[in-house]
Amino acid sequence: MIRIVLDIDDTLYLERDYAFSGFRAVGDWLQSKYGETGFFETAWNYFLKGRRGDIFNQVLRDINYGDNGLIAKMVEVYRTHDPDIHLLPDALSFLQKYASTELAVISDGYSASQWAKVHALDLEKLVETIIMTDDWGREYWKPHPQAFESARKGCLPGCCVYIADNPLKDFIAPIRLGWMPSIRVRRIGSMHYNVPTPDDCIEVASLNDACAFLSEALT
Repeated sequence: MIRIVLDIDDTLYLERDYAFSGFRAVGDWLQSKYGETGFFETAWNYFLKGRRGDIFNQVLRDINYGDNGLIAKMVEVYRTHDPDIHLLPDALSFLQKYASTELAVISDGYSASQWAKVHALDLEKLVETIIMTDDWGREYWKPHPQAFESARKGCLPGCCVYIADNPLKDFIAPIRLGWMPSIRVRRIGSMHYNVPTPDDCIEVASLNDACAFLSEALT
């Protein structure tokens, strides 16, 4: 039996869609709570220009709005909103090709946000095992091996494969654990597109190509 384990962000949907949805939610909250308009457009423009990490702070500076604890509230709204995201067509097709018992998900990130993504993407109907590393604590985020050992569920390491997008952390554990070569999905528009794929990983442009690789590897 094969065990196919997948990441979520930029593997099953584009993470930029979550950012778009989150900025919209924060903008709506600011307008409803404080009558402040224009947040979404400004924040999204910064995102498109490649800014990361301090967008909320910069937008508040641009509109001459003091923090006074507002950033923490904005972050909470962003992380807890119900995201307007959808599985990419190739992701849905891929997941439907396999039995749910063959599939698992491992994802980092704040637990509430990641579970909201799972619900929005309807993954629980398609994937048997869903692991959010943050449920155990930040120290268990990738590349910690615990999530991979848990997702394996008794399958031999050589029958397990991880499919993800981020070469900086995603593939370290499965390589060390002796899994099949990991598959790096390098989508145009993904957050880590410009990071080179490790030599010991298979690079694909979509999950359609991943499916073709797996079919050949398992024959």
